[in-house]
Amino acid sequence: MPVKKSLSAKELSQRRICVALILTVLFACGAHAIAKFWIGDDTSDFVHFYRAASAMSKGEDIYMAAQGHYIYPPLLAFILQPLTILSERMAATVWTAINGLLILVAIFIASKEAAARWPRIPSELNIILPWIIAAIATCLAADKIHGIFTLGQTDCLMLLGFACVLRWMERKPLLAGLTVGASANIKYLTLICVPYFLVKRNYKAAIAAIVAFVFFLVLPVPEIGFEKLGRYLASSVGGLGRLMFDTQQSVSIFQVTWYRSISLTSGIYRLTRSSGLPDFAAGILVLVLFSGVMTAIILVGRRQGVALFQPRRTGVGLLSDPVTHIEWAVVIFLSVAFSPQSTARHMVLLSMIYTVAIAIFLAQYATTPRILLGGALALVVSALSVPSWIIDIAHQKGKWRAIGGASWCALVLILVVVWTGTRTIAEMNQKKGAADLRR
Repeated sequence: MPVKKSLSAKELSQRRICVALILTVLFACGAHAIAKFWIGDDTSDFVHFYRAASAMSKGEDIYMAAQGHYIYPPLLAFILQPLTILSERMAATVWTAINGLLILVAIFIASKEAAARWPRIPSELNIILPWIIAAIATCLAADKIHGIFTLGQTDCLMLLGFACVLRWMERKPLLAGLTVGASANIKYLTLICVPYFLVKRNYKAAIAAIVAFVFFLVLPVPEIGFEKLGRYLASSVGGLGRLMFDTQQSVSIFQVTWYRSISLTSGIYRLTRSSGLPDFAAGILVLVLFSGVMTAIILVGRRQGVALFQPRRTGVGLLSDPVTHIEWAVVIFLSVAFSPQSTARHMVLLSMIYTVAIAIFLAQYATTPRILLGGALALVVSALSVPSWIIDIAHQKGKWRAIGGASWCALVLILVVVWTGTRTIAEMNQKKGAADLRR
């Protein structure tokens, strides 16, 4: 167990620099978003959240109040009701501050876990390492964090949800399941953790996730009643139907082929529909691609002697932690890259994967893995940011989005993380085995 030590003058200085970088990014992004709210910019999605919450507090229809632009289950409107005692602009300001705090907590939790699972020196946990990882990850994701603040979106809750799952799924599975169930009532992305829990035979977490999902689904019932809850659920689930099919619904949600979606799923559906193929063919292609990606990931790990996505054996020591960490990164990648709809903003979830890549980079001494990790990180950050504000030729931007270019780059990153991560684990196992033989 790592021994806690006090900070040296050098480490204290390093921590101050890291904290300054993190706070500067969050403050700059948040201040710009707040300024837009106060000058009357009406492009924020928070407006729809606010109006839905206000409607719930008045007993009105939350989907009609937001003119169909509120597309979430009732829980979000339910928990945002306290903000409706403030003016719309003041509520947006408070929500931005909450967003910043939740992002800060999520990134630090993920960075602390990364530092613990990939220590620079195996016998010692560098107490500055989490701050270094958090600072780098925050800077790499600055563009997407700015997007969350500007739109007043809810991705901060998804970040915190995935970070808490990592923190608790091995040690406190019931809390991990509770986190999945709660966050899935905001966006369904975290539900991908349920099949992962089942694969790992973490049945406590899986059952807790399902029970928590149902609990938070009906949590607004004392205020709105079962009849209205049923209508709300029909609207939100109907929105998912419109996402995949051209159906008429009260919820205004774009289809899977929406031009701003950069997921692999959207790219495949665009390809098949433009070729006149049925959606059934698109579904098969998505399944084939998903299976191919998972097969490649498992084979890469097996080549290094590391079994990924296998049931966890009892009595496994510390070296199982990096394995779970890699799997967690893969799960996050799958949740955004194979989602029916992911915009560039949703890719802020990749900041969780950044913490894994950065930790492996710092734990590595070999040049080749470091070059690959650094190159893959640069590729993803460029893919998510450069086409949006440098390439001003609409046709090129359209082509890049049409094929889901950023998601393909994210696939490169996750494959590099798996390869370098499993290689590092194999090296750690070899060193541990050699040390055991010398005793």
